[in-house]
Order: sequence, then structure tokens, then C-alpha cells
Amino acid sequence: MEQRILLVDDEADILEFISYNLIREGYQVYTATNGKEAVAQAREVVPHLILLDVMMPVMDGWEVCKEIRAESDVPIIMLTAKGET
Repeated sequence: MEQRILLVDDEADILEFISYNLIREGYQVYTATNGKEAVAQAREVVPHLILLDVMMPVMDGWEVCKEIRAESDVPIIMLTAKGET
């Protein structure tokens, strides 16, 4: 059974680069480009892991994390270009 990863980022280049590498390693990758889409995908796909950008349109990563956490304990790794903790 392939491990499902939901990759969420509003930048197409980042989605393409990370998706390509994860697929090469044998993961089944699903993508979303905004927070609302991410929540819908998480419900539909039921991923084993979510890689989630912090700064996105519609809903930011923190809001997405909070909403998904209310329904699931799937591991979430937050991705950000911010230089602060």
C-alpha cells in the first residue's frame, strides 16, 4: 500500500519540485493550492502525512492545521519561508 502525502502550497514551483521528489521515492502525492482546498483534500484522501505551507490564501496554514486537528491526528509538517520561530 502506497503512503499518501498531501502537499499544500500556493506556489506551483514548490508543489512541482516536492511532488516530483516524493513520487520518485514511491509516495502517492496529492496537492492543494490553498487552505480551503487542503481541508477538503484531507477529508477525501485521508493522507498519512500532510506537508503544509504556513502562508497561503483563503486559509493560512495555522487555520488549516487547527481544522484538520479537530478531525484527525494525521502528522502535519509545517513548511515556511519565514525566518522566525
